[in-house]
Amino acid sequence: MNDSEIERVIRRAGYDVRWDDVPDGGAARVYALRDGKVHTRPQPNLLALAEYLGCMERPVAFIEDRQALETVIASHATERNAFVVQPGACRVAVFRRNKYVQLVSVAGNASAMYELRTDGLRRTSNGNLPPEVVAAFAHG
Repeated sequence: MNDSEIERVIRRAGYDVRWDDVPDGGAARVYALRDGKVHTRPQPNLLALAEYLGCMERPVAFIEDRQALETVIASHATERNAFVVQPGACRVAVFRRNKYVQLVSVAGNASAMYELRTDGLRRTSNGNLPPEVVAAFAHG
């Protein structure tokens, strides 16, 4: 999807798009207006603005988040069938507003998935995960 198509999606959602003029050749920033008033913080590009506004779905993004990983490992250690975790092989992903953590055993033969939400932590299976998250962990 190119910038003109993304801009059309934003405008269909009821926003106007404005670019900041940046002096000295700095990177231009884009923001959304609603009813002639600034509605968002400036974003680096139209895709980021559309994702921020919720007009376009954010893809699954793998991130480095030691705190989330440590929280999940600590919770996992208290479970009945816990295994020893190899932190270097574990992955954390963000999709929508939730974080998903995949733990991998030291032996490499077991794994566990957790969903870290603002209201708590829960162990999940692939059947309970969004298909985008399942596909990202399978291919990522």
